[in-house]
Amino acid sequence: MKRISFEQLCNIIKERRNRKVLITFHAIGDRDGVASAVALSKFFSSSIVVTPDFVTGNAKRMLDESGYTKKIRPGIQDNVDFVIIMDANRLAALGDLGETLAKSKYDILFIDHHLAPDYTQKEDGRLLFNDEKFNSTSSIIYEIMKRAGMTVDKQSAMLLVNGIIADSADFQNSTPMTFMQISELLNIAGMNYSDVAEYFHENVSAADRKLLLRDFSSAKNEVVRKYLFVYGEARTHANVVAEIAIDAGADASLFWSVKKNEASISVRLRSPLDERLSMHLGKIMKKIGPILEGDGGGHPCAAGAYGPNKLRIGEAVSESINIIKEQLSKK
Repeated sequence: MKRISFEQLCNIIKERRNRKVLITFHAIGDRDGVASAVALSKFFSSSIVVTPDFVTGNAKRMLDESGYTKKIRPGIQDNVDFVIIMDANRLAALGDLGETLAKSKYDILFIDHHLAPDYTQKEDGRLLFNDEKFNSTSSIIYEIMKRAGMTVDKQSAMLLVNGIIADSADFQNSTPMTFMQISELLNIAGMNYSDVAEYFHENVSAADRKLLLRDFSSAKNEVVRKYLFVYGEARTHANVVAEIAIDAGADASLFWSVKKNEASISVRLRSPLDERLSMHLGKIMKKIGPILEGDGGGHPCAAGAYGPNKLRIGEAVSESINIIKEQLSKK
């Protein structure tokens, strides 16, 4: 894996404009991964977007609302020259598709914004651009498009603004660049921010919203030194409940859920406590993922861990809570 600069990334993308490119993203593709993949695919003369398995309901609603009519199907396609993986920095994040790509001879480029593992640089045909100063992969793609002089159409603008908003953790992971990009993209798309929020609100049933509020109201509230820490189990959408807790006044939040095939933990932190306490939730979740025999990572203020070992969710949650409490206790 060879790390590259943003300038090198732009040059690689431009040099391969006329190549046959396959673009994909991490398993269970979310709005950021899907939006950035579809927007970038328009740059190439021949490209196909595939998913390792499926995309989330919110990602599908985003595609429907944007008028995207092509089908994003699972699996690898033959006769491609180059593979670009969005919103991930390791093949393991792609499940079975990652294992297939690991055995292939394709040149692979990762484009990501999460905390990256410590790789040993070696020439294996794989390139990595990874920069946490971007709050989303969609933010990276928008900057590439501007640098390359690409036309950003209304559909691409709508997709990219969704990706940026989705990974901002309700704007907790935002910089001046975030708001500038959102403003520019909303203007291109001819939308207001409320338009983006409304069509997702309408597509989440009142019954599901009731569950979210019930999970939040039954959570534990604990004051650690001078910070409010809220944590509990979520029956659905642990990440959303974690964000609700921050919006309601928590300084830190943690929610976990156990589903049919995996257990997951979502954590949030009120900015700028990450800088004040030298706390990085992505690093914490990176340690927790292996407990669940899975993976973990994310941003300083928003991160998560997941894995198939549901029997160890109690251990993973307990370890996460202890680490966060210790960090919040710092003076």
